[in-house]
Amino acid sequence: MARLIRNKQGVPSTLLTRFLNSPSSLLTLPYYSTSKRSLRTLAYEEIQANPNKPYTHTAFILHGLLGSARNWRSFSRTLVSSLSDSPSEWRMVLVDLRNHGNSAEMEGLDPPHDLVNAAKDLGNLINSKGWESPDVVIGHSMGGKVGLQFAKSCGNRDYGENVKLPKQLWVLDSVPGEVTSDNSDGEVEKVLQTLQSLPSTVPSRKWLVNHMLDLGFSKSLSEWIGTNLKKAGGEETWAFNLEGAVQMFHSYR
Repeated sequence: MARLIRNKQGVPSTLLTRFLNSPSSLLTLPYYSTSKRSLRTLAYEEIQANPNKPYTHTAFILHGLLGSARNWRSFSRTLVSSLSDSPSEWRMVLVDLRNHGNSAEMEGLDPPHDLVNAAKDLGNLINSKGWESPDVVIGHSMGGKVGLQFAKSCGNRDYGENVKLPKQLWVLDSVPGEVTSDNSDGEVEKVLQTLQSLPSTVPSRKWLVNHMLDLGFSKSLSEWIGTNLKKAGGEETWAFNLEGAVQMFHSYR
């Protein structure tokens, strides 16, 4: 989902996804082992270039609003491929944040649906698995602010002694501060309002894309929204918890 917002210095930043224009070459890389697991805390995927080797370093990848872990598979495979000649064995953990992807169906991720609890979910995931803290956290858009909150809470030791401050935090396409109406063009709000006006199930992905186009949204954005559907009987429904995602967006702002 594309829109521009401006920070206090007036520098434009893309709020949501740029994956619509990802190079096709990313999709032609050799397939790297991906494991999928679901917990009461969060759903996630793991990617390693050499899954038979024990990993030595971990990076968490956090998606943006209305996205999911799968948006970052190609990126993560490219990244571990570029690191395959290093002495370190990297593991990428692609997280589905609350109300998104496979975590949308998880029980126990109770309100309020804000960034504090979204970051706490990461701490709970680490503690429940007995993992060491990630060396790197990479967050895109809303995921970037979840990463900032996670780092702040780690610094305060809110998640216990086992969950430590990451060595690096990368915040991509996000504004680390309040997003006011003056700094927003309102496109994300318009998309969310449009989705809220639709029934919980739609006839097909093609119908949704055409509906979004008729409302004046771009083809790339409309098609990206269409990728967030899943089968529900003979129709399609959202792959995210829309109302929970809206609450997270308000918290992001």
